[in-house]
Amino acid sequence: MNQAGKNLTPPELATPQREALLRLCDEGLCQAVRALGVTTVVGVGRVAEQRARKALSAAGVQVRVEGLMHPSPRNPLANKGWEAVARARLQELGILELLAP
Repeated sequence: MNQAGKNLTPPELATPQREALLRLCDEGLCQAVRALGVTTVVGVGRVAEQRARKALSAAGVQVRVEGLMHPSPRNPLANKGWEAVARARLQELGILELLAP
């Protein structure tokens, strides 16, 4: 967070801070995937999808990585009916039925 309490995104961090944060996130993702026996990872947003694919591959973790559009203010299309888009994508990936009660 900045001094005003606004959430900072990784691109807004200084390079050394960003690299340290992303390295920890990569390690945490790989540890969670291994510990939970996950077979599919869904990155919410293209950056998350690409980052997950890179981190898991580099760690030798064999897992399917897919993407889901991020509902971001920077992408006005993503904010129109995002829930329906997300449900459709998760259904397409065969994941939605795993999440429903």
